[in-house]
Amino acid sequence: PALRRDISVLVPASLPYADIQQAIISHGSDLETHWLFDVYEGKGVPEGHRSLAIALVFRKEGNFTDEEGNAARDAIVDALTGLGATLR
Repeated sequence: PALRRDISVLVPASLPYADIQQAIISHGSDLETHWLFDVYEGKGVPEGHRSLAIALVFRKEGNFTDEEGNAARDAIVDALTGLGATLR
């Protein structure tokens, strides 16, 4: 079965989503699909930044453990951090 993890990251508004998407795809071991489901700019978000909520769906042969799912998510978060993102 598939495993879904949602992440919310704070990114510079100048960072193109294409760069974020490429980092997700490049570092998403067992990533089946992903999608952006919320963009927020406003109260609580520093000027010049935006908050992005992204769904990540992973699938592999057999079942994921929570630790494997978290490790797959963390690899993507680490890649996004390298682009200047901060996990919210």
